[in-house]
Amino acid sequence: MLIDTDAEIVRLRTLLRDLVALSTIPAAWIGKEPPAVAAALADTLVGLLQLDFAFVRLCDPSGAGAADVRLGNAWRAFPEWLERHLASNGKLSGNEIVPEVGGGEPYRGVVIPIGVNAEGGVVAAACDRTDFPTEIDQLLLSLAANHAATAFQSARLIHERRRAEQELREARNELEVKVVERTAELRRSEAYLAEAQRLTHTGSFALNASTGEPTHLSDEHYRVFGFNPELGMPSLEEHLQRIHPEDRARCAEAVERVIREGTGFDLEFRVVLPQGQLRNIRSIAHPIVTASGELEEFMGTAMDVTEGKRADEARQAQFWFFESMDGINRAMQATSDLEQMMGDVLDVVLMIFECDRAWLIYPCDPEVPFHRVRMERTRPKYVGAFGLGMEIPNDPEVTGVFRRVLASGGPVRFDPESESALPSAPADNFSIRSTIAMAVYPKVDKPYMFGLHQCSHPRVWTPQEERLFQEIGRRLAAALETLVMFRNLRESERRIEGSRAELAASRARIVTAADEARRRIERDLHDGVQQRLVSLGLELRAIEAAMPPGDKLKPQLAHTAGDLAGALEDLVEISRGIHPPILAKGGLAPALKTLPRRSAIPVELEVRAETRLPAPVEVAAYYVVSEALTNTAKHAHASTVHVVVEACDGILELSIRDDGSGGADPTRGSGLIGLTDRVDALGGTIEVTSPVGEGTTLLVTLPIEEGWLSSDQSAEGRDSPGSWWR
Repeated sequence: MLIDTDAEIVRLRTLLRDLVALSTIPAAWIGKEPPAVAAALADTLVGLLQLDFAFVRLCDPSGAGAADVRLGNAWRAFPEWLERHLASNGKLSGNEIVPEVGGGEPYRGVVIPIGVNAEGGVVAAACDRTDFPTEIDQLLLSLAANHAATAFQSARLIHERRRAEQELREARNELEVKVVERTAELRRSEAYLAEAQRLTHTGSFALNASTGEPTHLSDEHYRVFGFNPELGMPSLEEHLQRIHPEDRARCAEAVERVIREGTGFDLEFRVVLPQGQLRNIRSIAHPIVTASGELEEFMGTAMDVTEGKRADEARQAQFWFFESMDGINRAMQATSDLEQMMGDVLDVVLMIFECDRAWLIYPCDPEVPFHRVRMERTRPKYVGAFGLGMEIPNDPEVTGVFRRVLASGGPVRFDPESESALPSAPADNFSIRSTIAMAVYPKVDKPYMFGLHQCSHPRVWTPQEERLFQEIGRRLAAALETLVMFRNLRESERRIEGSRAELAASRARIVTAADEARRRIERDLHDGVQQRLVSLGLELRAIEAAMPPGDKLKPQLAHTAGDLAGALEDLVEISRGIHPPILAKGGLAPALKTLPRRSAIPVELEVRAETRLPAPVEVAAYYVVSEALTNTAKHAHASTVHVVVEACDGILELSIRDDGSGGADPTRGSGLIGLTDRVDALGGTIEVTSPVGEGTTLLVTLPIEEGWLSSDQSAEGRDSPGSWWR
């Protein structure tokens, strides 16, 4: 019992020591920032209670400015534990002892809330002592936590007060700076306003509400109206006297109305300065009303808009120019017909210039006796000069106009303010009061003269109108050049096409004549020479049979008869080669099948044309294949030839391909040239592909024209030469 009593005394002494230590520590926290209070509490707990882990969270009950501190790693999963606990219970209202904090070591933990439901924060600790946390440990932790919470709140209050004092000092300093800055800005603004008024040519003014007399005028207002500020403020009447006489009454009436009705005004008028300079002014004023609703004065501005007025007029002129040129360009691009283009352009010109007559004369040449009106457009009231295209004599006045226009690099005016006088005769005959004209030079033709007439009044053409007129003339020259070239090109193409048609007809006649010659030779050989040779052979055989046996001449006669028979066979083959009878009687397919039998090179033949074709097509196809096989045998050194003939969709296609040495040139050699002529004569195409060492391919297409003899018509009719061209 004595031992236990002594141990209890030791524990009590230790507790008293710790309590004393804890009671003195808060004095060290005075004046520290809130995060430092939390860190000091954590250090105190670890050192005082020999802890392996400490977590301190101190916060304001209002929820602002929390501070977290963590020392040691014995309870690594404490943040997750706290989140789970709060998620399941919603609050931390009392001490929570955790016998096993996890992590593989036998650490015990305790969580102590600060304040009601931990509104002041949380203290957590972990230690490897088996009896941790004892009641004393919990008491000390709670006592330390409450002391720290009180110190934390005091620190926050002190911090907030210091921050408020600092913000107040900064606000006061900022206010003083702003006052200084605003004063300087006000002065600068006054200077800027004066400079802005000077740069924008805008003056400001104030008028008395009952009399309209000026009560304030800015420096720029004096300059805009041409007054000298050293002579004092000018009166309302003096202002009105500076306004242009044509605008003065309108402005005086406006001032009287605003005084009477208490409204504002927005006026544009002209001011005549003492030196005679004219300015355009825009003045705007509005009423100023007191808080009680009484009219106090009128405030306003007066702006010199002379430059803007001129710029606006220039913009309008530029817009008119581009809009007009767009209409001219569209008229030029809308057609490729020369006459229609000239008429369309003059229609647009008549509308743009609002003149009475627009015209083109050709040629503008003082050295020729006549000229013509190529195109003309007039208003209904004013008739045209002459019929289009009629020859008009060049009298001396017209010749003089031509020379004057040709000598000028641009438009020439004939109006009351120009140096050029109107030709008297045209002016009298056609009521011409003003004219503007220029020479137009298409490079591929003689010059034209482009001009406008004003008949209703003596018109003075403005510089903007001259500029537009000149640009239209320049574009017109380019359009005339293009369409004249296009017209000449079309005429050339028509002439070339008639050369091509004549060439095609000539080729057809040549091919027809050649085929007719072959047929005639074949008939002559068959009916003449061949029959005579047959008769001669029969006579020789008869003489041989009549000779007595043993006659020495009999063997020689027999040999001669044999040679004659061989010559006859050769003649028959030649006759068939010229124009085989089977072609006329049986058609293309049977005739083509005879060619492989006579070819020295093996031929693979495919014919996909079951019906009869027009005679010229069959003859051309036969001779194309025949000539191709002959050329292959002579030059290609091929081992085989593949021939495909197919009729499909009104086209006969021939493909002749060999595996020879290639290198064939379609522009050389009478064989290929003759085939090209024959194919071209029928409107077909021929293509030769012959790379060296890779063989030669011949592709031919022949149109099968409608209206030729069909397969059920007689071959006898097909045999006649005239049937080829039915």
